[in-house]
Amino acid sequence: MRQSIDQEAIYQELRRRAVAEFGEQRAAELEEFLQTAALQVAEVEQADAHPDLEPLLHS
Repeated sequence: MRQSIDQEAIYQELRRRAVAEFGEQRAAELEEFLQTAALQVAEVEQADAHPDLEPLLHS
């Protein structure tokens, strides 16, 4: 259940930004893309990393 709540919050923020940047009509055209992006961000945010894995830091 948490994922759907997080995904919805992420989607709402992405949509808000799309409306601010491109207007309501273009945001509506980007609906499928915004939903997919929100799902992907939510999955990354909730992914567990094995405790033995070091973070990948680039200098």
